[in-house]
Amino acid sequence: MKKTKRVTISVKIDTDLEFRKIASTKFFFKSGWYSKAIDEAMNLWIDNEIANGFNGESYDIKK
Repeated sequence: MKKTKRVTISVKIDTDLEFRKIASTKFFFKSGWYSKAIDEAMNLWIDNEIANGFNGESYDIKK
């Protein structure tokens, strides 16, 4: 069994609503659907950053 970690995040309301709309359609509101969707999104983001040459340097998130 994979270990999990509970996290609290803040995102724009519109972003969350759109994400939930798509994720709930994909995962049919089955148990853990939101966590599965967030996990998938995070892994896609990580893969994308690596594919685009992320070199470990920080960047300003306020931009």
